[in-house]
Amino acid sequence: MTSTLNDPPSPMRRWVLALARIAVVFVILADVFVTAAIERPDLLQPTIAGSDSANYEAAGERLNSGHNLYGPLLPGDRPIPRYPAEFPAPILSPPLIAVIWRPLAVFGDLAIEAWWLIALMLVVAIVLWFASIGTWATLGWLLALVALGWPLALMSIARPGLGAQSPIGVAALSGNLNAYLLGLCVVTWWAAAHGRSWLAGAAAATAAVLKLGPFALGWWLFVRRDWSAVAAFGATVGVLGIVGLIGAGVHANVAFVRLALSSQIQPTSLSVPWLLAFVFHASPRQEAIGTTVATIVGLIAVFGARRHARISFLLTLLVVIFSSPVVLGGNFVLLLAAVSPPAMPGPESMPPGQPRSWRVGSWFVAKTDRAGPTANADVMRPPGSPT
Repeated sequence: MTSTLNDPPSPMRRWVLALARIAVVFVILADVFVTAAIERPDLLQPTIAGSDSANYEAAGERLNSGHNLYGPLLPGDRPIPRYPAEFPAPILSPPLIAVIWRPLAVFGDLAIEAWWLIALMLVVAIVLWFASIGTWATLGWLLALVALGWPLALMSIARPGLGAQSPIGVAALSGNLNAYLLGLCVVTWWAAAHGRSWLAGAAAATAAVLKLGPFALGWWLFVRRDWSAVAAFGATVGVLGIVGLIGAGVHANVAFVRLALSSQIQPTSLSVPWLLAFVFHASPRQEAIGTTVATIVGLIAVFGARRHARISFLLTLLVVIFSSPVVLGGNFVLLLAAVSPPAMPGPESMPPGQPRSWRVGSWFVAKTDRAGPTANADVMRPPGSPT
C-alpha cells in the first residue's frame, strides 16, 4: 500500500525524534552550564557592580533619590564601571526600565537576584518547550544558535571557548533585558497565531518601550494588516510612554531622546558599523549611517516577505537586533522566537469549508484534508479573512 501525507509517523521515527529532543535538551543545558562554570563565571554574581541587573537597580535608585537618570552621577549614586570613560550614560535603555526598578530597588540585592533568576528560568523554559515539542527544523535551529557562539566570539574578539558568546547561555545568565524581550517576542507570535490581536500588540509594544529595537515588531503587525494588533500596539506605547514620563520625569525622557539621537554611543564589534569598518573597510561617513540604512533595508525586506509569516518574523527579529549600534552575543537569543511552535493559520489556502486547525512545532506547516492537497499554514493572511 502506498503511504500518504496523512499517514502518522512510524513508531521508529517517533522514537528517533524523541531521542533527538532529549539530546538537544542535554546540549542546551550543557551549554548553559559551560557558560556559567567555565566561560563566564562572572555572570553568576548578578549583584556585582557593572552587571546588567545591578545597573537596572542603580537606575531605579537614582530616580528614587531624585538624581540624574542618564548622568552625570551625583554623590551617593552607585558607581557604574566604565562610565563615563566608555559609555555616554550610566544606562542606555529607555526610562521605563528604571521606572520598573523604582519599587524593586527598595529590596536591594534580593530584587537583583530575583530578576536574574526569573530571566534564567524564562530562557531555559522557552528552550525546553521548543525542544520538547519541536520538529527536526526546530531542533536544528536550537543547535545552530548554540554553535553561533563560536563565530560570535571570534567576531567580538573574545576568547573562542566552548560557550564564550553562546546567545542562549549568555542571555540566560546575564540578567539582561534580552531574556524578557525573548518572552515578549514569543508571546507576540503566539498571540498573533491564535487570533489574540490585542495581546500581540500589547506584548510587542511593551518590548518596544523597554528597548527601542522591538519597534520593528509593530511594523510586522502593520504589514500583516492586523489592525487590531496595530491599535493595541499604539495604545500600549502611549500608556507605557505616559508611565515612563510620570515615573522618570520630563528631564529624563528628554535626556534619553538626546542620547538616542546623538552619535556618542560607541558601536560594538557585532554591530553594523563595526562590520562595515572591519569587513568592508567602509568610510567613517558610511559607518555613521550604516545602522539606519540596515534598519530601513530590513524593514523593506519584512514587507517583501509579508505573505510568509515565519520568514517575515525572522527578518523582523534581525532588524530588532541590528537596529542598535550596541549588539552583543546575548542579543541573538531573540532569534529563538522565529521557531515558536504555534503555526500561523492560512485560511485562504485551505480547501473550502476546511476548519482552522493548528499543528504544534512546525517550521512551515502543511495542512491537509482527507482528499490530499497541502496548504501552507505559515503563509501570511490578514486576520479575519474568509475560510
